[in-house]
Amino acid sequence: MDKNIYLDHNATSPLLPEAQTAMSDAAEKTLGNPSSPHWAGRESKILLEEARDSLAKSLGAEPREIIFTSGGSESNNAVLRQLSTASGKQHLITSKIEHPSVLETCRILAKQPNIGLTELPVDSSGMIDPESLRKGIRSQTSLISLITANNETGCLQPIEELSQIAREHEIAFHTDLVQASGKIKYDLNKSGVDFASVTSHKLGGPRGIGLLYARKGTAFDSLITGGKQERVRRAGTENVTLAVGFAKALEWYLENQDRLKKQYSNFRKKVIDRINTIDGFFLNTDLDHSLQHTFNFGFSGISAESLLISLDLDGVAVSTGSACSSGAMEASHVLLAMGRSRAEAKSSLRVSWGWSTTADEIDYFLERLTHHIQRLQQKRANQNLIK
Repeated sequence: MDKNIYLDHNATSPLLPEAQTAMSDAAEKTLGNPSSPHWAGRESKILLEEARDSLAKSLGAEPREIIFTSGGSESNNAVLRQLSTASGKQHLITSKIEHPSVLETCRILAKQPNIGLTELPVDSSGMIDPESLRKGIRSQTSLISLITANNETGCLQPIEELSQIAREHEIAFHTDLVQASGKIKYDLNKSGVDFASVTSHKLGGPRGIGLLYARKGTAFDSLITGGKQERVRRAGTENVTLAVGFAKALEWYLENQDRLKKQYSNFRKKVIDRINTIDGFFLNTDLDHSLQHTFNFGFSGISAESLLISLDLDGVAVSTGSACSSGAMEASHVLLAMGRSRAEAKSSLRVSWGWSTTADEIDYFLERLTHHIQRLQQKRANQNLIK
């Protein structure tokens, strides 16, 4: 194939043409700071609030419940670090398969003498048992943070059931909605969650902007101070152009959600049908409870790093896990928590397709993948003969 193929949409998704057009139009109109009282500021403020209204409508929220941030990691930290200023004994509950911006932050907070932490286990498919949440709650538990859709395996958690348990105990509940937003039907006001993190660039929107949903009436102190923006909940001049692109991307995804789900399901079936008969194949994604655009798998004895490099040389971009923790090629903490061995975890690839992926690209990926697996398996067999 003459062009490069991008199959790492869970890390970031290419910018949608519709979002780019909306941003270009907005950039011509946003001369002023949206906090300025003059005509230029008012024009920018109108565009900012239109974007906020659109995002709120898309997510089933009220506009005043939407706080613009720089992305998912900031949104996660903004909620979790509320505990760092709380007085008295505090207890935080999360899970062992969270995104690093949640799990690492929780572990940092737990170093404070007044903050306790419980990390819930998952089963072999990556699911959290609601009963384990019930058992983990203490009298000091003040916040529960659990991901909706895992960024490495695509596993979908029963968030409404989990958040209901939190509500029964009057405990604030936060979910990382970064991978799931736009991909599944979700109504925040009906979900029972108090806080939710969403980002733009996983949807084909611009990088550098996200949002935090904070249910009205829920106590929340700004992580970033020094200005009265976002109802004094997040200081700093808002990027109106990015907000417009974000709103357009989420709107586009929801309008095309049914078509994309069908397309993604077809891609996944094609991949499974092609590789599940290859010796050593194993699957890390629960096909019945996962996002259809995420596929995590491996081949026993075949290094995922070798496959990734080989595919990269063919112009095919895939991943071994979270973009926020990759680079060192370490075993995935998510797969280890699911009971995979370290060797299995280091043999696992994550493929994630998106709005720009075509059937021809999937075909080429499969051709090159099977070629490299056979080559590496043969190489391994030859090495064993020499021994």
